[in-house]
Amino acid sequence: MNITLYLLAGALGSLIKDILADGSIQLPKVVDGKLVLGFIGGMLVGAFVGVIVDGSFLTALMGGFVGISVISNLIPQNGQSNSG
Repeated sequence: MNITLYLLAGALGSLIKDILADGSIQLPKVVDGKLVLGFIGGMLVGAFVGVIVDGSFLTALMGGFVGISVISNLIPQNGQSNSG
C-alpha cells in the first residue's frame, strides 16, 4: 500500500512541476515516427523517484517534482556534463 502511495505522490509532483513550469501539459504524440511521451514520461520518472527517496508522502512528492531535473542535469549532453 505504501509503495502505491509513493508512486502516486511522485507522479503528482512531476505533474505539478509540468503545470507550474509551462502553465500547461504536453500530451503524448508521434513525431517523425517516434513516440514523444510528453507529461507521461515525466510522471513515470517522478513515480520512480517517489519510490526510491525517503519513505514519506511529502518527500515522494518533492522527489517527483525535482526528479526529471536532477536526471537531466546528470546526463551528459553533447559530450559534456552539466553538473560541473
